[in-house]
This record gives sequence, C-alpha cells and structure tokens, in this order.
Amino acid sequence: MEFPTKAALAQAVPILPQGPGWWYEPKLDGHRTVLRRTDETVVLYTRSGRVVTQHWMDLAVAGMTLRPGTVRTARP
Repeated sequence: MEFPTKAALAQAVPILPQGPGWWYEPKLDGHRTVLRRTDETVVLYTRSGRVVTQHWMDLAVAGMTLRPGTVRTARP
C-alpha cells in the first residue's frame, strides 16, 4: 500500500449500492483523517497528505492499541 493513502470522498446517492465489497460509514461534519499504525508509532494525515498527528494526539494514543499495519479513517 502506498502512503499517504487517499481517503474516500463522500458521495450522495438516492439508493445505496448492494453486493459484495461495499462498505458504508456515516459522513459527519468535521475533519476526515487517515490513521496509520506502524510498528513504532501512529501517524494521522489528511486527504491531501498533510501530517496532523500533533493536532489529534488523543487519537494517536488510542491508535497505539491497534495492531501494527492497521490503516483506518478517523473523524476527530
């Protein structure tokens, strides 16, 4: 996987697609970041690739409990 990875953009649709491989999450107002857990640390970055870990240290600390190699979207 190439980093920083791009976060998906929310898109309004009249009917949710169905079938294998579809994942959904609510789009809430706020920031969308990507959390990456490495062997040593956690890195949070925006869709543009800007590192914002220092702004969301509570998420970074919580992310240390995840298995190394985990990549998740996060909404601070």
